Amino acid sequence: MLIHSGSMDLCLDDGAPRHVSAGEICILLPGHTEEITFDEHLDTSETLVRGRMEDATAQMRAWLDSLRPTRTLSSALTYLAREAVTTEQTRLTADGALVDALATALLWRFIAEFRNLPAALPGSIENARLFIHRHLEQPITLTDIAGAASVAPAHLVRMFRAHMGTTPIQYLWDRRVSLGVELLTSTGLSVGSIAVRCGFKTSFHFSRKVKEATGLSPTELRTSTARRDLASASPAAPESSDTTVDDGSRSSALTAEA
Repeated sequence: MLIHSGSMDLCLDDGAPRHVSAGEICILLPGHTEEITFDEHLDTSETLVRGRMEDATAQMRAWLDSLRPTRTLSSALTYLAREAVTTEQTRLTADGALVDALATALLWRFIAEFRNLPAALPGSIENARLFIHRHLEQPITLTDIAGAASVAPAHLVRMFRAHMGTTPIQYLWDRRVSLGVELLTSTGLSVGSIAVRCGFKTSFHFSRKVKEATGLSPTELRTSTARRDLASASPAAPESSDTTVDDGSRSSALTAEA
């Protein structure tokens, strides 16, 4: 469960309540009883990714149980969860296989961040990336990104170049183009609508950026993907997946399950 705003209190197996604030992720494992109480005074927005643990050894289960159930929500975890929800919303699920893969990647990323915390990116970069991922559709500036990272703009640029090999603004546009390509190839939304959703002021600018990245115009990319999907379609109906996604709301907040 990823908490984007608001907060909640979590009790595991009648233990002491653990407060989970906005900007944190909480892992809830099978075999336990959880009681969740959401903040009564704030709208809480969260993403719930839910699935079954299969083929997990007793040693793996014991190790997962030994982990602290909460940690700071990284940009990578936020991105994976958003992709899982977007995949379900756009019905590009591959009969559930893609959502399953993203949910599995989310769990392994959670584990990897615990095991390799010293090797993680500096907190300022993580905060900047998280801010970017949450505001792709908005007209944010370098100053806005640096403010979210609590560093000076020039210092943030130096950090991105040293650790990411790019700049914050280039990273922002790369993520916007990536989201745009995903929506072009997985939805029937118009090019103009996708451009707006990805933070582009005009469809012309969006089309130019997509062609720079892929070598194809948005229409060509969509047509090419449709033909490739048709050519690779199997005549046999695949088995249905156990993974389901439902969208709902709590107060004015969006809740999604994968």
